[in-house]
Parts: sequence; C-alpha cells; structure tokens
Amino acid sequence: MDLKEQLSPEQFKAVFNVPLAGATYVSASSGGGFDMIKELTNASKFMAAEAQKGADSAYGELTISLLSTMTSMSKDDSKAMQVEYEKSKEPAEMIKQVRQTVVDGWAAVAGLPGADGFAKFVIDVARTAALSKTGGHFGFGNKSEIDEKEQAALDELAGIMVVPQA
Repeated sequence: MDLKEQLSPEQFKAVFNVPLAGATYVSASSGGGFDMIKELTNASKFMAAEAQKGADSAYGELTISLLSTMTSMSKDDSKAMQVEYEKSKEPAEMIKQVRQTVVDGWAAVAGLPGADGFAKFVIDVARTAALSKTGGHFGFGNKSEIDEKEQAALDELAGIMVVPQA
C-alpha cells in the first residue's frame, strides 16, 4: 500500500517534510544563512538522486513510496504540502518548530514496516547537509566536515527516530 494511503493528510504532510526538516535542523545548528543555503541545496540534490533510483533505493519501501509521491507531485501540490512555520525573530524558536516537524512525522511512521530505512534516509539527508563544503571566503578555505554542533544535532535526530521494538 502507498504511504499516502496509510496516513491521514496531516500525518502525510508531516512525513513529507521530515527529510528537509532534519537537514534544516542540523544545518541551523551551526553556520550562517549562506552556509545553510548551500547545505540544504546539497541535501535536496541527495534526495533527488535517491528518488532517481526508484525501487533500487537501499532505504526500503517506505522511503521509496515517499520519494515516488514527491516526484509525481506538481509544484503547486508540493508547495501546498510544505509546513508553514510561525515567523519568529528568535532562531531558537524557529529551530524548535523544525524539530517538532521531525518529531511529528516520525510519530506517524515509526510503527510502519520500513521505518528503520526511513530513519536512516533522514539521517543521511541531514548528514549530507552537514558535510557540505562551507566556511572560508569565496570558496577558499571552506571545509567539508561535521562540526561538534552539527554532530550533536545529528545525534539528537537519531535519538528521535528510534524504531520501536516489536
């Protein structure tokens, strides 16, 4: 059964947003706005490459179903699925909202077959963002490494997305 058919519209919307919310959570933990743009662009490219694999994805059928649904949507449908966060001048408040998207989306799929592959996929999307070359000036001196803050955010994501034991 298709993932979208297994969830309520609200649950599917949360799940739809989990991969990039996870990447945003990690990206926002360290660095500035320009670095975030590069990191989220790389995360999106990773997702697109995985979607191209289709049924050959190593992340399992839950992830394959999500990516298939994402790639079959029109731009308008995709835009309608995006979570709208409350605007805040406090970065911590915005990060809290993004984290909650991950929590809500994970709660919707944690008990489904393939949840472990989905969790790995989300962590890999976030790790791809963290490993983007950032810092430096005009491309010189930039680094592709996960700093302590990003690693702490990755660890927290992994802690959120624990597959319940049967």
